[in-house]
Amino acid sequence: MRPDFRTQIGLSFMATVLIALLSGCGTVHKVNSQYDTTIGKKRQTTNVYQKAPLPMSLNRVALLPMYKGRYEHHDFEGIEENFRLELVKRSLFEVVSLTPEEMSTLFPEPRYSSIEYLPTDLLTKLSAKYAIDGLLLLDVSYFKPYEPVGIGIRAKLLDGHTGKIVWAADEVFDASNPAVSNSARKYYKTESIIQFPLHNTQTILHSPNRFSKYVAHSLFSAIYLQKD
Repeated sequence: MRPDFRTQIGLSFMATVLIALLSGCGTVHKVNSQYDTTIGKKRQTTNVYQKAPLPMSLNRVALLPMYKGRYEHHDFEGIEENFRLELVKRSLFEVVSLTPEEMSTLFPEPRYSSIEYLPTDLLTKLSAKYAIDGLLLLDVSYFKPYEPVGIGIRAKLLDGHTGKIVWAADEVFDASNPAVSNSARKYYKTESIIQFPLHNTQTILHSPNRFSKYVAHSLFSAIYLQKD
């Protein structure tokens, strides 16, 4: 009995996948693009500092406006919101998201970098006004809004009572890296495909806004959840 058309397609796809696995990353990347799969290596977030689980006292954390540095001329409103939403989804603590306008009422600058000196009264003022236990700073270290898109983020989470760093990360996510593109598309397939069911997963690699959801998810997933 001759195999039907669907069986032939399935066998052809499996043969192509097998060839890809034996041929290396370049062919794998082509197969992923053609069949909307995510075969191959996935990116791991590894450039992270965290000596211990989050302290029990870290229940309410202020998320400061993203420091854009030399990318100040770009519009990051949607990207900042994506980072806030992904952080909230982790349910690590209550997130108090501060706007530049709110920061300007208390401090000389609306945004502060995680690698520069902070105002000495930053934690005390924010704790007094918003009853926070911690502070999260995010810096844009790299940004490429055109294909292949790329976003670099430095992050630092401070204990609001001691001022010590409890978690930090410094990562660059470049969609030209097959491991990054595979991970981003896998995230899109599992997290966003319900919202955009007709979209190919490749679309996440063309939009900095959508790509930033994956970046935020990957970054905040590296925070050790269990508290002391």
